[in-house]
Amino acid sequence: MKNDIFIELFRFNAKTDYLPYYQKHKLSYDESETINDLLVKMNSIEAFSYKENMNLKVNDLYTNASVLISDMVERFGNELRIDPISEFRAQKDLLIDRSDFIEKLSFLEAYMDAPTNIAYRKSTELVYYASNTLNYNRDYIGDHVLIIAADIIEKKFELKNEILEIVTKEENGIWYHTSLENRLAGSQEEQKIQRLIYLAKEYVKPKTALAKKVAAVLDKEEVKSFEEVSPVKAAKIAQEFSGFNIAAYHGVQESDLETLILDSKALSVKIPSAKVDLGAHSVLSDDSFSYKIAGDILIEAKDSNADFVLVKNEKTKAFFDQNQKEMEKLTGRDLGMAIVSQEQFVRLLEGEKDASALGFNEHKVEVPFLSNKRVF
Repeated sequence: MKNDIFIELFRFNAKTDYLPYYQKHKLSYDESETINDLLVKMNSIEAFSYKENMNLKVNDLYTNASVLISDMVERFGNELRIDPISEFRAQKDLLIDRSDFIEKLSFLEAYMDAPTNIAYRKSTELVYYASNTLNYNRDYIGDHVLIIAADIIEKKFELKNEILEIVTKEENGIWYHTSLENRLAGSQEEQKIQRLIYLAKEYVKPKTALAKKVAAVLDKEEVKSFEEVSPVKAAKIAQEFSGFNIAAYHGVQESDLETLILDSKALSVKIPSAKVDLGAHSVLSDDSFSYKIAGDILIEAKDSNADFVLVKNEKTKAFFDQNQKEMEKLTGRDLGMAIVSQEQFVRLLEGEKDASALGFNEHKVEVPFLSNKRVF
């Protein structure tokens, strides 16, 4: 059975084009065909640069062209956008300059023979380019290096301290890692990197320069608290938010925020960064890194005309609300975006109207529901 699919294909020639553009196609496919087959069909219509079984992005999911079209349609619907794995390094259409990826393998080159090095070039390319960190720090050591480091330690544990010394360097090291969850198709690499981060935290604890920060940030597990959530649901909705536009920031792990928004009768505003990682470990190297990511999230919400951003816990609410001045400096944009936690929102839905009881009086950015009477 043939099915229709609509494709936007990234086109760019670094030698002649100032900006990339997208070429649109309407094609048919059957259940056995892959993205490779789509590339062949589009190339027959108008030639472009690509390779068979290459790594690429489909609707911002990093994957390989051997993936089934039907799997992508099941995930995204029948409108797909195909991009190179790095638009910043695009040379000709889907082909990129991979020199940054290859050069960073030199961090652990002494621990690999030539065949192993070549094998990692093939197996870790997606891991490297899928990292959101590269959008903020192009000098980052790279998740591919972290994967190799984890493998070396697993095979030769006596090398643990040597390897950890390399990846825990403050400048551009492991603390800049952001989660690969929601970005990389069919991979368990994030779990491997998290095990390495655990070893790294243990390794740096005794170091005088970092001891205080490690104790304050990691031992108390503040890093994890961005993802903590106790699912709550309004017992009875006494106040609705009809006419409001609400954006949800979930964090890496999906939450019930979307359901709450829909139950409130508000319009749910979708933002691309709703499930990106804030990179909280980066505080061990750079106090501003997480602010850059968070600032971009708020810009997306603001540009989408969101009235406020709903987050799933108090820690995340405080982070976004209390630090917007720093985010504004780093992004060059005025923000002033109100932040509401899941707990606060549920209490609003249940009928609470006292700003102090809700904790709104403690916010740095005003949450103006009670003053402008939009809800009540």
